[in-house]
Amino acid sequence: MTFTTSLADVRELARADDDGKRDQIVRARQITMHHGRLWLPDSQSDGFDGGLAMSEWATAQACQKLGIPGGYFKKCPSFLKDAQWNHWVAQEENQRSLTMGDNEASVDWMLRTKGSLVRGVLSPKYAKLDNSQVLDTLLPMVGNSRFKVGLVELNPESFHLRLIDPTIWRDVIPGDRLLVGIHLCNSEVGLRAVTVDAVVWRQVCSNGLVRKISGKSLMRQRHIHVAEARLESLLADALSQAIAVAAAFIEQMVLSVRVPVPDPERAIAYLGQLWGLSKQTQEYIKFGLYGERHSETLYGLVNAVTNAAQRLSVEGRYELEGLASVLIDTTTASPTEQALRQRILTPKALAAA
Repeated sequence: MTFTTSLADVRELARADDDGKRDQIVRARQITMHHGRLWLPDSQSDGFDGGLAMSEWATAQACQKLGIPGGYFKKCPSFLKDAQWNHWVAQEENQRSLTMGDNEASVDWMLRTKGSLVRGVLSPKYAKLDNSQVLDTLLPMVGNSRFKVGLVELNPESFHLRLIDPTIWRDVIPGDRLLVGIHLCNSEVGLRAVTVDAVVWRQVCSNGLVRKISGKSLMRQRHIHVAEARLESLLADALSQAIAVAAAFIEQMVLSVRVPVPDPERAIAYLGQLWGLSKQTQEYIKFGLYGERHSETLYGLVNAVTNAAQRLSVEGRYELEGLASVLIDTTTASPTEQALRQRILTPKALAAA
C-alpha cells in the first residue's frame, strides 16, 4: 500500500475543521427552545437569527442533564420538544441534581458550537484538549520521523489518527507483512478521552489490530486538569511504549498462524453474540475468512474480524479491532478473555456455547 496522506495534510485538516468553532458558558435556565432550536440571550446579536440547531450528540448530552429520555425526545415533534425543554430547563433545583452528578454550585453549561450548530453540551469544568492542540503537541515528536499516516478520520464527535512505522516489520508468511504503529484518539465534545494505543498493521489489506494492555490504552487523559507540559510528557511516553508493545505483539501473531480453529463459522457466531455484532458484520467476517490463506487458524480468524471492522464507523472499527486482539493475547489477557480464547479453540466447549 502507498501512503498518500501526509502529517501536514492531517494538520491542515484539523485547522480547517476549527473554522467557525466557538465556546460559550451560559446559565442553563437562560437557554430556551423554539421550533426545535436553541435560543441564547445573545443569539440574535451573534448573527444567528434563526437560533441554534443541535447535533444528535449534543441533544443526547442535554437530555442527560435534564433527565429527559434522549430517544424519546428525539422522536418528539418540535412543539413538544419546546414544551419539555422550556419546562425542565427552568427548574433550576432539578437541574442541580441532574447535572451529571458533579454537584456544581451553579447550573452553567459550556456550549461548544460550530457556526449555528451546537456540537457539545458540557460542564464548565471540561478542560479543552482540542484536536489542533493535541496535534501541535504530537507532531514535533513525529513530524520529521519515519511515521506514515495509515488512517485519519475527523468527524463532529471524534478524531482518530493511525501512524505506521514502515521500518519495523515482519513477514508472517511470504507476501504477508505486519508493521507496528500507534493509534491516537480524541474528542472535543466529551465522547472520549485522549488515548494512545499500540497497533499492528497488516500491509496487504490495511487491517489494524489495536493492542491494549489488560484492556487499557497505553495513555488515557481525561478532559480535566490538563497541563500542556503533562500532555507532552504523557504523549512522549505513550509513543515510545506503543512501538515496543506492537513489535512484541507481532510475535504473538506469528505464533497464531499455527493455532487451529476447529469450527471458524461457529466461532464467528459465538463472537457475534458475545460482542453484540450485527448479522451483517458477522457476514462480513465470514466473507473475509474465505479470502484468508490460513482460514482455519486463529491468525485467519482475527484477520477476518479486522477486515470486517474496516466497513464500520471509525468508532466501531476501533472497538472491534481492540476486541480482536484479545483472541491472540496470551500475556495480559484477563481470566475471562483467556476463557473466551479457549472456548473458540476447543470443539466441545464451542459446541456447548
